[in-house]
Amino acid sequence: MSPVPDRTTPPVESGPVPGTTGTGVVRAVGGWLQAWGRQGIEFLYPPACRLCGEELSPQVGIQRDSGFCPNCLNQLLEDNAAGCERCGAPVGPYASTIHGCRHCHAYQFAFETVLRLGTYKRAVKLAVIEAKKRGAEGLVAGLADLVWRRNESAFREAAPTLVIPVPHNLRQAIFRPHNPAAILAEAWAERLNCPWHRWGLVKSRWTAAQARLRPQERRENLKGVFTVRPGIVPPGSTVLLADDVLTTGSTAHEAALALVQAGAARVVVAVVARGLGKDQA
Repeated sequence: MSPVPDRTTPPVESGPVPGTTGTGVVRAVGGWLQAWGRQGIEFLYPPACRLCGEELSPQVGIQRDSGFCPNCLNQLLEDNAAGCERCGAPVGPYASTIHGCRHCHAYQFAFETVLRLGTYKRAVKLAVIEAKKRGAEGLVAGLADLVWRRNESAFREAAPTLVIPVPHNLRQAIFRPHNPAAILAEAWAERLNCPWHRWGLVKSRWTAAQARLRPQERRENLKGVFTVRPGIVPPGSTVLLADDVLTTGSTAHEAALALVQAGAARVVVAVVARGLGKDQA
């Protein structure tokens, strides 16, 4: 619960007391009213977990910010295995992955590294599936918060100058305007205090669904499919590429390749989940 505002009378001084005149008063009163209004709404309509829908009790810290109940939060965060530096796949705690892991060492990627919340299974898999549905903006925002918390130091070390989501093609953008990658991009750009561009990357043609293809078919399916709008990528910049899932890395590679060809010096990928084996999406 928010602290009760201090209503004590300020001491009389020779000049106006800072924050008690003009804009200061308006902002203070506005802040109090907003806090009281929020508490009133939560009393009448208690917030629910963004994943399971369970009513949330008063919370603090990560539960309040992410919007997940303790049970869902624990399940979403249970996969804390170290990740491959190149592709984000889970690896042993002492494994060296500078040159990749068994999942990616045979492939060349145009991106540098992958930041993720966990592996595409159990609660993380369920959350990613639910996040694709229309009206799931709150769930996606909560997942963005968890990815950020798990990788904050890596996000800041990467120091991107621009965040761009993996886009839908034109047909998908018209008939399925909900794009989780765009919500993730906006959330991370806000935390990094850098710009993001929803339409900076363009998927120029329709492609078959990646989930229905074998790994090699996935790579062939997306070759040359992405283009970058002129003037979007500053020369020599670091771009954060946002998406919900990374599987074989073919989508991220083709998108990153287009960004590098447009002038980016580095591309870092951030996703909610890293797909493996039969659970690849």
